[in-house]
Amino acid sequence: MILVTGGCRSGKSEFGEKLVEAMGRRRLYVATARIFDEEMARRVDKHKERRGELWITHEGYTDLETLDYTGFDGILLDSVTSMVTNLLFDFMAEQKDGEDFSKVDYSAAEAYIMDKFQSLGADVRKKNLPYVMVTDEIGLGVVPETPLGRGFRDILGRVNQYLASEAAEVYFVVSGIPMRIKAE
Repeated sequence: MILVTGGCRSGKSEFGEKLVEAMGRRRLYVATARIFDEEMARRVDKHKERRGELWITHEGYTDLETLDYTGFDGILLDSVTSMVTNLLFDFMAEQKDGEDFSKVDYSAAEAYIMDKFQSLGADVRKKNLPYVMVTDEIGLGVVPETPLGRGFRDILGRVNQYLASEAAEVYFVVSGIPMRIKAE
């Protein structure tokens, strides 16, 4: 597994795509974002257009360990950040925490989310899948003002640490320039 991290608009998705393109012609794009409005739909369309026709797209963020990955030369999950966001809101809906984000049990949410990523990580290792994951490095900014912001930042930071520990390679992308920060 390869992990690509960086700030927003740093070029990390494009770099992740290039890594997967170098793996071969049969490529799977695992799109984890939910489309809530027209602006987001335009962003998704722009990403699809940039990737071209050689990519097969799976839209979803749950049960990824059950996907049939047979025959793919490279797999790109973009993004871990969107996946964590969606899983966090799924958890809050299941717990009926409603809109009061100060009452969310973020420790339980983190355990729920980490379990999902550990299951996926185990599947990637077991099947020796050619996986590249793109995530955001959000821990370089200010401390978020809200409980939801702090809870999300903490969970994503721990998920990123887990994925980096499991990855054979980790890249940090700044201003379109990838820097390898871990290699096995």
